[in-house]
Amino acid sequence: MLLKNITVACSVLMALFAALPLAAQSGEARPEEEVVVFEEKVHDFGDILVSDKSVSCKFLFTNVSSTPVVVHNVVSSCGCTVPEWTREPIKPGAKGAIEVTYKNDQGAYPFNKSITAYISGINRPVVLHIKGVVYSRKMTLKEIYTNRIGTALGIREGTLMLGNMYQGKTRSDATSIANLGKKPVKVEVVSDNPALTFAVTPNPVPAGEKASLTYTVNTAVGQKQWGRTEYTGHFVVDGVKAEETVRVVANIADDFDGYTQAMRDKAPVPGFEKGYLDIGEVEKGVEVSHTIVVKNTGKTPLTIYKADSDDSRTDILTPTPLKVAPGKSAEIKIKYSTATQTGEFVSIVTLTTNSPLRPRLDFFINGAIK
Repeated sequence: MLLKNITVACSVLMALFAALPLAAQSGEARPEEEVVVFEEKVHDFGDILVSDKSVSCKFLFTNVSSTPVVVHNVVSSCGCTVPEWTREPIKPGAKGAIEVTYKNDQGAYPFNKSITAYISGINRPVVLHIKGVVYSRKMTLKEIYTNRIGTALGIREGTLMLGNMYQGKTRSDATSIANLGKKPVKVEVVSDNPALTFAVTPNPVPAGEKASLTYTVNTAVGQKQWGRTEYTGHFVVDGVKAEETVRVVANIADDFDGYTQAMRDKAPVPGFEKGYLDIGEVEKGVEVSHTIVVKNTGKTPLTIYKADSDDSRTDILTPTPLKVAPGKSAEIKIKYSTATQTGEFVSIVTLTTNSPLRPRLDFFINGAIK
């Protein structure tokens, strides 16, 4: 396992070093949508069995630019996922493909793997995803869709993670719902925020069948949000509003696609005085307070748009946004509660900033509670 991890890490580093010189040589690197358009970026294999062995899919894309493009490298986040791709230059208007095979040799568990493609002329790598759930035996819909919506519907999970996205951009993903009843049902999912929309296909959902629930966040719509942002929606089944809701979570950062090299050279550069807090071993119930010191070593003011924690036990006490002048520091006060757990833990506080070098900055808290 260690050798596999080292091999994967080396592959990632090799891809990064291979891609960086190319990006540096080209002063015409553009946003992805001006160069290539993918037919899909997320492929859901759905429910598969261990006995199905390996499964594959193709991510097709079109060169929408006026010059040929080349896929320099494609790197997987895991050795269980093997990519192959179009090796020759892809002419304007022509299609290319990245084929991904999931070996399905890890046993019965949910999987979500990322594949990073380095394509010429694009100012950042393209990230694709494959996902699915592997079972050791064939399961019934009622066994799989245990989160109920009213009496007729089930959903695999009530919180849908959309991942990282950028201001002004749109991102979509999909999950599945199941009609557990004996007659077709018409399903509507009404968003509580104009930035979030839903679509159900097919609709009505046939009895005893599954349907795709697509959710899309457009950060250009409505009030601007930063960092970990939670959107909600509610189900209307055959015209009746259900009590259950669905949550969509996205991590939103600034978009630096339009930055010139001169702008990047003058940009703020955030850093921590110390990037972690080790509280050691403490008694359960002890409240730990700490001040995170953030420095700006860049040439223009730093804005900390938001501070988020991945752990509900960590409270951020300092309001955001925060402005930090060049050469100055800011303090973010946090409080960590040990009242509800024992054993070792790691908690992460993430800062979302206006720095193209470090748009997201992680501060780590670790220790043990006895």
